[in-house]
Amino acid sequence: MAALIEELRRNPIRAPWTFGIGVVAVSVGVVMGWGLYVLILAVIIPVGIAVLKRPQRGVVLFSALLPFDGILAQFGPAAIHPWKQVFILALLVLTFVCPTEARAQMRRRLPSWTLAFAALLLLGLLSATSSDRNTALVGLRLAYFSAFLTIAVWRCPLDRRDRDHLVSVFLAMSIVTSLVGLWQQVVGHQYLNSIGYAYNDTIRFTAGSIVRSFSTFNLPFPFGLYLMLSVLIGLPMALAEPKRLRSKIFFLTLPLIAVALFFTFVRGAMLGLAVGLLYLAFHRYKLLIYGIPIVLLAALFVPTGATLSTAVFSSSSFQARTVSWDQRFELFAEHPLGTGIGTTGAAAEKAAKLNFQDPNATYVPDNSWLKVLFELGVFGLWIMVIMLVSMFLFTRAVERRSSGIDRDFVNGAAAQLLAIMTAALVATYFELTPMDQLFWMMIGVVATIAPEVARGAPDVGEAARARSAD
Repeated sequence: MAALIEELRRNPIRAPWTFGIGVVAVSVGVVMGWGLYVLILAVIIPVGIAVLKRPQRGVVLFSALLPFDGILAQFGPAAIHPWKQVFILALLVLTFVCPTEARAQMRRRLPSWTLAFAALLLLGLLSATSSDRNTALVGLRLAYFSAFLTIAVWRCPLDRRDRDHLVSVFLAMSIVTSLVGLWQQVVGHQYLNSIGYAYNDTIRFTAGSIVRSFSTFNLPFPFGLYLMLSVLIGLPMALAEPKRLRSKIFFLTLPLIAVALFFTFVRGAMLGLAVGLLYLAFHRYKLLIYGIPIVLLAALFVPTGATLSTAVFSSSSFQARTVSWDQRFELFAEHPLGTGIGTTGAAAEKAAKLNFQDPNATYVPDNSWLKVLFELGVFGLWIMVIMLVSMFLFTRAVERRSSGIDRDFVNGAAAQLLAIMTAALVATYFELTPMDQLFWMMIGVVATIAPEVARGAPDVGEAARARSAD
């Protein structure tokens, strides 16, 4: 495969011949009534060739498609539901067959958090032996599969231009999904139900009986958390380049994104965003400190009707969580080493369906930390804490080795990590799509920015340095 790519690069098909063959193929397809398939191929083939040459483009494309997974799951055929796993595996394979210049040009030291992740993976594999096959496989897939994306990024690092495109994708998707979310508030839950969305599944209500926006996602929770990530990566980049058109668009649409986030009523996302913004304000961007009084002043103009106040400030949801946690701790006392991976949360629900059992009888902890505690025990929780703290400290170390706009990107990634650790207190964060995939993607991207060179590794060539500086 690599030899074929290299041959095509050296001896490209001439444009007139390519155009002629394309016209003939399209004409035949239209005559035969295959217009839709021809259109799909007309998009897939050039995109596939571009990704084949540089898998980094596939990573950026993947980040752009992830917010629409909810629409694909709702209206697409069942055959395309595992598209995320197929895409990740395809990217990983391409890193072995793509041109040499698309791969990492030097030997690098593995990130400091690698050992903790390996220990967590080993513990998960060991715990899988105590569960039935379906539960073990589903649990392992949801817990670890997206880490393959980190390996793909590690093998084919994103350069500065790729990372810039990634930020643009976050901004564009946050605007699009925010508009869709606000549109859902306008059309109402009855219309959304009439086009196929189900009550008590995708369509959910607050304690004040207000419908929660879910946009293009399958639930309000990933929508709110996605907007949280988008703001935290977009804000430092916009502050670093305030005169750039993208930055101006970000500042102009920030109120739109904030309102859309508000109508998700995902308090975990709001809390995570607050923690991330405080980190950015007190760590580097002192200008954000002046925004705190503005936010407080804006809060005075938020409608305070009984319904809206109940929706935002009701404690019934948190009380229900704490009661369920107390009940689960009694079971934890009987299984201090955990009940096995995949026995709680979304993994347990999926496994129950495969085992022809009632998925409603499974336990959803709504807390990623407690999920690990219940499934993998005290040792699992301790290793997870070490892994996430190591990731944050590693990100700070990368920041110190970075310069220019790369430092702003890493600052945004560090703020995202803190926000994720906070949001995980009230949500099974790493079971949500696209939160899990984006987490491992960003971890891989940060690991390839200003990496530590392994001892005895050859220097990077001038071409690679020039490409990274673009």
